[in-house]
Amino acid sequence: MNYKNILPGNTSMEMVREQNLLFVDKTRYIAWLENGAKTNVPVFMRPRRFGKTSFTVLLNDYYDIARKASFEENFADTWIGAHKTARASSYCCLSFDFSIVSSKPGQVLSSFIEVLASGLRNFSIAYPDFGLPIGKLDPSLYSSPSDLMIKFFDHFLFASGGRVRLYVIIDEYDHFANEVLSRDKAEFRRITSTAEDNEGFIKQFYACLKAYFGGDPRRPIEKFFITGVSSVSLDSITSGFNIANDISGRKECAAMVGLTHGELSQAIDETVDFSRIHGVDKAGLIEVMERLFDGYLFSDEPCVESVFNTDMCLNYLNEVIRMGRLPDRAQDIFISADSAKLRGMMNLAEPSARDEVSNLILARKNVPAALPERLNLNQVDYFYFNGLVSLLKYLGYLSFAKGSGSAGDSVEYRCPNEVYYQIFVLYCEGRCGLVKRREINLGDMASKKADIAPLLRSVEEEISDLPDTGFAGFNEKTLQMCFNFAVRTDSSGKLRPLLEADTGGHGRADLVVMNSNPAGRNFLFELKYIPKSKRTDAAVAAKLEEAKAQIREYKAAPNIAAIPRLDCWAIVFSGDRAAAFEKA
Repeated sequence: MNYKNILPGNTSMEMVREQNLLFVDKTRYIAWLENGAKTNVPVFMRPRRFGKTSFTVLLNDYYDIARKASFEENFADTWIGAHKTARASSYCCLSFDFSIVSSKPGQVLSSFIEVLASGLRNFSIAYPDFGLPIGKLDPSLYSSPSDLMIKFFDHFLFASGGRVRLYVIIDEYDHFANEVLSRDKAEFRRITSTAEDNEGFIKQFYACLKAYFGGDPRRPIEKFFITGVSSVSLDSITSGFNIANDISGRKECAAMVGLTHGELSQAIDETVDFSRIHGVDKAGLIEVMERLFDGYLFSDEPCVESVFNTDMCLNYLNEVIRMGRLPDRAQDIFISADSAKLRGMMNLAEPSARDEVSNLILARKNVPAALPERLNLNQVDYFYFNGLVSLLKYLGYLSFAKGSGSAGDSVEYRCPNEVYYQIFVLYCEGRCGLVKRREINLGDMASKKADIAPLLRSVEEEISDLPDTGFAGFNEKTLQMCFNFAVRTDSSGKLRPLLEADTGGHGRADLVVMNSNPAGRNFLFELKYIPKSKRTDAAVAAKLEEAKAQIREYKAAPNIAAIPRLDCWAIVFSGDRAAAFEKA
């Protein structure tokens, strides 16, 4: 079989064909956008790495009048190739990628103008009869984005005689604004300000686009497609672009990006030669990927299927193919860069809301919330509980809980998968003050000795070094964080921690540790904490018995009973010391 190559990212249809690339056919959504969405200004929000950029490239390839001659070849064997719409190959496409706008202090405005100039330069290359001359695309000539866009539109109207329509595609409209927001809320308010005497340049830019929207001889923009992560930026400029329609929650486009189970199955068939993969078959690979990357529900309407994170899946499959086996601790590939971004966004919330949401997510519980219609940070100083839940849903840390239903205006949300849960764990470790201060080596625990003494010593050292921060003082949740941190940062690389492990109706175990050493043991820990001021021998004994009773309940669960070579430990800490521990 001629297996296809995987190249995550924004690949054109020409590249797909010429380089034998994997192509997940999402073209039926082009027809829905044109005929079923009932808006010419759709805004489509999804978390990072879901393939939004690839879809914008697909739209550009489909509607670009300059590619009309190659349309049949490019879209052969696709759904849209057999269901061509009336507006195919009929627009000049003007595309901007705002993910490359700098968010550094003092550079945002100039970088924004440079990115606009770059997009307009590409337009001039694609449509030399209609684009601005290169000499007029020097960013230094313009003091504001709207000045540059007005220059372009006036030239385009004159050159086209009002006969040609524009399709404006804006990818990652809020990327730079979110980066600014996570670092400097005052700066975000300046660039999105709607005050009449002090309008921010973002408001002015979108107001300019709005002025040229209409699809008639004087207003050449007929269609938009805008992608982003959250609605915060558009909500914050309010009337500057009130023509936009957020389609993100409609069931018809719930799988417009992301991979359905069927699409992932087909992608694996087309790319993975299992004769070269050791230790796992297709069913086993899908099971692992479901745990890591699945679980996103983008509509609470009935019969909506969950989807996988596209880029994470494709990068993971590339690693499987390259290594010839499943990668060890694969989630580590994806989580390191995201925890800092999450910290910046969580800092926008009121502290008690942060604690409440954090505790629910860490306990792997559903989060009930009635989400606000808008997230306008020009009107409020902080996000409160419902606003924070809304923001986390946009960022991908929460998704609709399948079958949860609703109570009144409240809907339930949950963390979708293990990768995003682990990113959240890293954020919470940071809030507790857990940082790598020393090397932690749990080699004796991972070996056939199965000695947990190094783990207990490491946790004691971490607790003694903690600053006076965290979740309203040190408690059992913080103790869990310390144990998870010690295992996660173990230099032996053999141990994988799983916080709040599901026991199938028998409660959640505080920490399960899986060992990749076939000669070693796996572990289950039930943890209890007593403040030093309340410690007595009787209190310690009672907590130890409570932990042992919970372990007996966990052992009755089929999924726990199925874990081979499992050592279960009841552990009681008081202050920064292990007061009692016993194998149960």
